[in-house]
Amino acid sequence: MDLDSSYFFQPGAGSFDFALPTRIIFGEGTVGRLASEVKKLGGSRVLVITSAGMPGRQSFKELISTLQQAGIEYGVFTAITPDPSIEDVEACLKAAKSIKPDCVAGFGGGSALDVAKKVAMEINTPKIMIPTTAGSGSEVTYNSVIKVDGHKKTFSDARLAADAAIIDPDLLTTLPAAPMVCSALDAMSHAVESYGARRGNGLARSLALEAYLKLKNNIGRALAGEADGRRNITLGSLMAGMALTMTGTTLGHALSYPLSNQGIPHGQSLAMVLPYLLEINRFDAGYAEELKAFRRAYCVTQSISWNINEMAAEVAADERHLANNPVPVTLEDIVDIYTRIRDEG
Repeated sequence: MDLDSSYFFQPGAGSFDFALPTRIIFGEGTVGRLASEVKKLGGSRVLVITSAGMPGRQSFKELISTLQQAGIEYGVFTAITPDPSIEDVEACLKAAKSIKPDCVAGFGGGSALDVAKKVAMEINTPKIMIPTTAGSGSEVTYNSVIKVDGHKKTFSDARLAADAAIIDPDLLTTLPAAPMVCSALDAMSHAVESYGARRGNGLARSLALEAYLKLKNNIGRALAGEADGRRNITLGSLMAGMALTMTGTTLGHALSYPLSNQGIPHGQSLAMVLPYLLEINRFDAGYAEELKAFRRAYCVTQSISWNINEMAAEVAADERHLANNPVPVTLEDIVDIYTRIRDEG
């Protein structure tokens, strides 16, 4: 793997401040522990926040069954859109007023978890996150990414951290190939960005590098239906999320936002830019072509408006992400990346 040596000499690498208050419960079959975890947090009435298609799935039915068998009351909110908006959050808060939960459970991909975390923070209840994809890492971050006025906004607050995260690799068993790959590339972007971030440190880089290797070496195995493959990409996603909590994101997320603002799901937008991030940041650049093939095969996107100069200007103005990138990036670099993404398909 080709890593530029400058990654090991970032400012501040010798000291860091890291708090992870989330209790992590990892392993096959652990989704059945939701009821017991609710009780540990003193809960007896749960608001389950998930996406519209989830209630028909067997895994969701089993989740609800655990609550019923334990005598825990529950309500379900499903009006979550991909890359959710502040309106989704407001609608869920309205539903919460009638349900009056004393615990919130997020069940789904990053969109459902981000809304669940924001709602739980607003109503000041304990929260349990259960990811059904290996990608966002939202179950262990302090962030909630919500669209406000059509543009992504990252809310960062220690109160957004989940009290518990139940991470069950078996939930990936019925996940179709396309969302499995796109979510794994989302997690891989977290690992790459965390590893190179200027706000990084030795602990974050260790987590990020191990996460990257687990994801890179196991996406194909997970696609082939291997349990070890699913377990390793799930663990890789978790570790990348833990690293991300310490480091923040860099150029990859800056490049993805103008794409997401046009309706491309977050995981797909990161899959589009990830190969070019590897190249410009000199992180395992030899893997970029294989990633492009993965993206073409699995992360198909709708047509978008390639107003490249406008998109590049938006990225160039994103000082928070660009200042954290390990290498300087110019407006011309950004224009070149978007042009290549468009032309290379």
